[in-house]
Amino acid sequence: MIHILKILALVFSANAAIAQSYPEYSSTTVNDFAGLLDEGAEARLSKQLSDLRKTTGVEMTILTLSRQDMFAPDQTLEKFATGLFNEWGVGDKSRNDGVLIMVLRTDRAMRIELGSAYGSEWNRYAATVINRSFLPAFKEDRYQDGIEAGVGDTIDSIVTPYLAGTNAPNGQNDTWVWAAVLAVFGTIGALVFKDRFVKLKKCPQCGTRHLERTRHVKSMASKTSTGSGDRITTCSNCNYREVVPYTISRKSSSRSSSFGGGSSSGGGASGRW
Repeated sequence: MIHILKILALVFSANAAIAQSYPEYSSTTVNDFAGLLDEGAEARLSKQLSDLRKTTGVEMTILTLSRQDMFAPDQTLEKFATGLFNEWGVGDKSRNDGVLIMVLRTDRAMRIELGSAYGSEWNRYAATVINRSFLPAFKEDRYQDGIEAGVGDTIDSIVTPYLAGTNAPNGQNDTWVWAAVLAVFGTIGALVFKDRFVKLKKCPQCGTRHLERTRHVKSMASKTSTGSGDRITTCSNCNYREVVPYTISRKSSSRSSSFGGGSSSGGGASGRW
């Protein structure tokens, strides 16, 4: 009987391990495992987040995945994001002001996960940023545009005011303030953001907008050598396929190659499109 119980315990433990796991990060800034960003956008975002960390100490990171069920099929998106945030240790452990932006391409879902220092009053505004800057582009499959716009908005509207000691917007007042701003500066805003929300390129073979990009890693990078992979673009409407090799930079041996041990208590917001 004891042996049977031991076997059952091992089975349950194995099932639990299979049901919940987390991807390993290769960068503390951008881990585009779903292949949503081209090399230029990834470089811009990585520099933007590296500069943020250098100037403010805030660790902010971007993760794109195809879908969640590859790692934690039985969890909610919120629990998965919180668990991954804490597994990676995003943010300085004494400040807990890290930020995780997670985009799940096939699930058509995303989340901004905030470090525990932000407090629940920032959750509502994280939802505002998602609805205002990420989702409009995501609904048109313009993921790169949405990620770049959303990261900038997250920094400007959450991280910067938080560091300045500004209270999070409290609801009703925020609504009419934004309405007034949009009414007065709507024309200017349209001019400013026109080039940021460019149309997704059409398939060169059939002319439809059904292109999807994934990455296949052939060899991982290390601290002594670069890695390699293929960026694969396909069209779901025809048989178009393009494979472009790319190089994975060597892992840094400096402090910036790992997170600072921060944690989240589940704060933030989610969005779907």
